[in-house]
This record gives sequence, structure tokens and C-alpha cells, in this order.
Amino acid sequence: MITQSIFVTGTDTGVGKTTMTAALILALQQQGHAVGILKPFETGVNVEHLEDSDTERLRHLLSPPPAFDEVCMYALPPPLAPLAAARQLGKTIDFSRIHSQIDRLTQYAFLLIEGAGGLFTPITPRHTMRDLIALLKVPCLIVGHTEIGGVNHCLLTIEALQHAGIPVSGVLLNESCSRSPNPLVHQQQESTVKLIREWSLAPVFGPIGFTQTVETHWREGVKKLSEDSEIQRLATHLTENGIDSR
Repeated sequence: MITQSIFVTGTDTGVGKTTMTAALILALQQQGHAVGILKPFETGVNVEHLEDSDTERLRHLLSPPPAFDEVCMYALPPPLAPLAAARQLGKTIDFSRIHSQIDRLTQYAFLLIEGAGGLFTPITPRHTMRDLIALLKVPCLIVGHTEIGGVNHCLLTIEALQHAGIPVSGVLLNESCSRSPNPLVHQQQESTVKLIREWSLAPVFGPIGFTQTVETHWREGVKKLSEDSEIQRLATHLTENGIDSR
């Protein structure tokens, strides 16, 4: 039976949610936990080359790997927001289907649920990603970036979750691209991290440095990231502090 669940959301698209989720899966496994993964939606999926999808990468971190459709309920080819992609295909996203799938994942003690985009990404004509998180009654881990604008994006995400009564388990800062040698950019990134630490009401982890190997050899890259002291610290924090609210 699932005893702990957490929803991994991002401050925006492209902040590295899947890579950070993968690193966290491996870190939790290294600490002896039976971890499950759910990625309810993935858009931009090439159904003829599923091996290139985030879902395929994530499910193969588990042993044995679950079936693709046990991890992703809605694999949608259009590279659009879930609502727009579903509309283009004449489909409707059903929250109850996602909830039911979680209830079936009884073989895992720890479940990570990765969202798509940010909190206000539309999923149905009346519901956003935040509405799904509230329905599932699970706390959130926020993945944010360290570039200029990261402070605003992060604090807005925290406030939106708090307004909906959703607990924030932590903020994980990720450098999703290589650092520029420009001293001003470096100063901006350091300032972003410092201000998020100062203003966040949730514990902050990272920043996780960019690893080029993730781009060339994904599995090797995320394994390296999983051994980062901040990823390990986050895994320990989540398990020792308890993240279950279901």
C-alpha cells in the first residue's frame, strides 16, 4: 500500500522536472525505498518512437518496469498543453481515471507523481494542474530554475499552492542549462538562489548543477545527479518528515 506520495510540479515548462524526478527516484531507491512513478499526461509523444518519451525513460528506472499505460494515462502526440492536445484529438481527460490508477499502485511504498508544465496549465475546460493536485490530496515538490525571473516564478508557485491549501514539501532548484561564463549572469543566478532561500516558506534544496551527460547519456546522467548531496538530502527530508496526506 502506498504510504507516501508527492506531486512534482514546476515553476514553468522546461525547468527539468523529469530529470529531477528521475534523480529523486534513484536516490530514494538507493536509500532502500520501493518507489513508483506516475506521469498522468505527456504531450508531444511520438507514438512510433516511445523510447524517446519521458514516460519511457522514467518507467525503466523501476524494476521490473511497469507498462507504459500504467505510468502515463494520457500520451498525446500534439506538443501542446494537455487540454489543447486532448481537444485536437477529440479526447477528454478524466481525473477519476488518474485517481483510480493511483489506488491500484499498491506495490509501492513511495509514489512520485510528475505533472506537466506549471500549476495553472489547463487540463480540462474547467480544471488546471493545481485542481488535480488538490483532488489527489498530496503535497508538492516545486522544481524551479536559477535564471533571472526564478524568484518571482518560485514565490508565485508557492503562494498559489498555499492559497489552495496544498502543502509544499520543498523547493528544488535546478540549473537546466550550462552556466554562462558571463559574470553578470553568474551574479544573477547566485542572487536568485539567495533570494529564494530567504523568501521561501518551504525548505530549499540545490541548486543542482547542469550535467552535460544528461543530454548525451540520459540514464548515466541522472544516476550521477542522484548521487548529488542535495538530491540525497532531499530524499532523506521527504522520507524523514513524512509527506503523506492522502
